[in-house]
Amino acid sequence: MPRNKAQRGAMAALTSLLDNTRSLAGSTTAFGAPVTSGSTTVVPVARVTSLSVMGGGTGNIPFFGGDGAGGTGFTRVRPSGFLVVSPDSASFRPIRQPAAALAIPLAVITAVAVTRIVSVSVKEARRRKRIAAAQAQQQEEVR
Repeated sequence: MPRNKAQRGAMAALTSLLDNTRSLAGSTTAFGAPVTSGSTTVVPVARVTSLSVMGGGTGNIPFFGGDGAGGTGFTRVRPSGFLVVSPDSASFRPIRQPAAALAIPLAVITAVAVTRIVSVSVKEARRRKRIAAAQAQQQEEVR
């Protein structure tokens, strides 16, 4: 009977942790509540990503029995846009993130530049090695 009680305690802790994370993971937590001006309301919209890792257990060893639970995780809230709601219409206005749009072209440019730098460096090292070998051969012929 203590084991069932212990499991409920561990599960209660995990459920509480999950509920608290869920209540904090929203656009209103990061960006505030909707704003109303006259008859127009602006509602923030966000992308919410959440990762939670949790575990719990109980022990049956006499005098050392008990239960335990724990977890960790992260929640990321990024702005996606906002809704503009007026009496005659409603529209979604996205928030563009130029850094994300530039990431792939910058990565390609960086890869091309690194490839070029490495190939030029290798060619230069080979050229210097050939010159050194030719100079060594000329010195041997002189002797």
